[in-house]
Amino acid sequence: MIKNEELIRTHAPAAFATSPEKGRVSDRYTFLPTTDILDILQDEGWTAWRARQVNARSWSKDHAKHIIQLRHEDLDVKSFDVGDSFPEMLLINAHNGLGGYTLQGGIFRMVCSNGMVISESDFGKVHIRHIGFEPQQVINASRDLIVSSSKISDKVNRWKELELTPRSKKDFFADAAAIRFGKGVSDDLIIDVSQPRREEDKKKDLWTVFNVAQENIIRGGFRNGGTNRMVRSISNIQKDVNLNSQLWDLASKYSEDALVLS
Repeated sequence: MIKNEELIRTHAPAAFATSPEKGRVSDRYTFLPTTDILDILQDEGWTAWRARQVNARSWSKDHAKHIIQLRHEDLDVKSFDVGDSFPEMLLINAHNGLGGYTLQGGIFRMVCSNGMVISESDFGKVHIRHIGFEPQQVINASRDLIVSSSKISDKVNRWKELELTPRSKKDFFADAAAIRFGKGVSDDLIIDVSQPRREEDKKKDLWTVFNVAQENIIRGGFRNGGTNRMVRSISNIQKDVNLNSQLWDLASKYSEDALVLS
């Protein structure tokens, strides 16, 4: 039995599809239920605790792309040693023939209920094809994240120790804004992206600056550079993952550049 099944059914019912969407897959397509992957991960100590899916007119909501966040029993806030954050596994899938499974590492920050995606450079994204599925791929990926967690926490703690100059801080927000909105973003938009949403986020270290930019870029909720157009939150799952990964890579670059200059 899958733990937190009711939660998953409520927020990502497509995870319980019993067949692929008709007319969208070839005869070579092998249906692999998301629940089978969850069973494997659960045996490895992972528990689903959050889920969502994106419905669109172009495909059935019973087969829509969905993302499930899982926590491991041995990876909590204390063991991860990054303040109010802990690592998690992201399981992304759709039963409409638009791609195989993806397993990717993430970090969840409790103070803002915000999830971040770890770039492939720090935890390799694992693609699992429906054709020729091997359960060991899932097991290996889940164990790799556990092994990588100490390396990731060390990296985050280096970011926390690295204070940015006012110029570097502004440059980071400008570069972060450009990832979503394109080059040549206005000063007003950069200011919007740089606004902390809580008192503890008014710090200068790279980890905090990264969190502020990530939360604003993903969640939106502000006027686009002082215009009347409201910036919406990112609802598309793949766009969310891609933006998060690029922001993680940006922070990594700033950290590496600082080490070179020191």
